Amino acid sequence: MGLPTIAVPEYTLTIPSTKKEIKYRPFLVKEEKILLLAMETEDQKQIINATKTIIKNCVFGDIDVDTLATFDIEYIFLQLRGKAKGEDIELKYKCPKCENDIPVNVNTDEVQVTFKDEHTDNIKLTDQLGVMMKYPNIDSQLKISEQKDKPEIEALFDTIVDSIDCIYDNDTTYASKDHTEKEMTDFLESLTDEQFQKISKFFETMPAIRHQIKLNCTGKIKGKSKKSCDYVEEVTLEGLNSFFG
Repeated sequence: MGLPTIAVPEYTLTIPSTKKEIKYRPFLVKEEKILLLAMETEDQKQIINATKTIIKNCVFGDIDVDTLATFDIEYIFLQLRGKAKGEDIELKYKCPKCENDIPVNVNTDEVQVTFKDEHTDNIKLTDQLGVMMKYPNIDSQLKISEQKDKPEIEALFDTIVDSIDCIYDNDTTYASKDHTEKEMTDFLESLTDEQFQKISKFFETMPAIRHQIKLNCTGKIKGKSKKSCDYVEEVTLEGLNSFFG
């Protein structure tokens, strides 16, 4: 006789970039084992591959993890973690005034991907010329992490090249996949600084998981046992790492 199976609850979420609703289950011990083994290596490639595997295991239906934007991956993973280990994440911050720890509780159900009003993927460079951008995916993130020895400006150019979907003018659309990396780089290098900054703004305003918290220190100031610190500050958590700091 086989061992009994344990029913696992199902949940739904909406992928931020596509607005597509998907069903998922919390990650189980087997998925947590995959993640822990990858984290022990401290190898970014293995951690990213583990994250992709966990999402593929836990999400039902047809989903191409490789094409999802990085912020989609982070949001989905945070929801999987919340349903598996509890929605409340306990964080601690060091008070800059009295150096006591400030505990902060974050509920993952309240964390959302925010889209800034000024953000657009359609960048008009001139009246006749523009570029359509696409969001970096998790493999792009891996490529960047593997370029630690590259000059920062070269890494930036590689990121932009990977994120251009197409270039267009009044007559023609030029898909980036139909052109070499050198051709795309030459195009970027031909831009004025003002035009380049317009493309850079795409990354500066890109959607991200964000959540605002309030630090309120009630610790005692050292050497003044009766005096409370009362330090207050509002902090915005941004990106997956900030929720596990």
